Amino acid sequence: MKLWRIARRAYALDRLCAGAARFGGRWNPPNLPAFYAGASVAICALEALAHLGSLPLPPLVLVAVELPDDVSVYRPGLVDLPLDWNAMPVSASAQAFGGNWLSRMGELCMAVPSALLPEEGNVVINPLHPDFDLVALSVVRPFSFDRRLLGPRF
Repeated sequence: MKLWRIARRAYALDRLCAGAARFGGRWNPPNLPAFYAGASVAICALEALAHLGSLPLPPLVLVAVELPDDVSVYRPGLVDLPLDWNAMPVSASAQAFGGNWLSRMGELCMAVPSALLPEEGNVVINPLHPDFDLVALSVVRPFSFDRRLLGPRF
């Protein structure tokens, strides 16, 4: 399975997930680490645009996230997710849902829809799972956005 991530160069190969643990994310409460990846470079770019601040942008890189095809993946359906799973700001119920999954330690990955574009997929990987050592990270190339995407807000 090949996944993607766009990350600040300084944290591109971070396996500790300290940022996600410190601040929490859509699918993890604070103090519980989670590794976020996207099923396509395009959804990673959209997610990065949504999370970045203003210019100048930090140096970014495209990271390939590779896992064996037979890793365990939890695939909840939309009906299984909290009703406010895609709310902004992130809902406590989405964090609790993901936190319960992370704590259960059943599967290495959880495939979820993107809150920005539900037809696209993201994957949450549990860095505390015993199979996390199967996750291989490699920097593919520097990543920059076309200026047309940044528009006047930057």
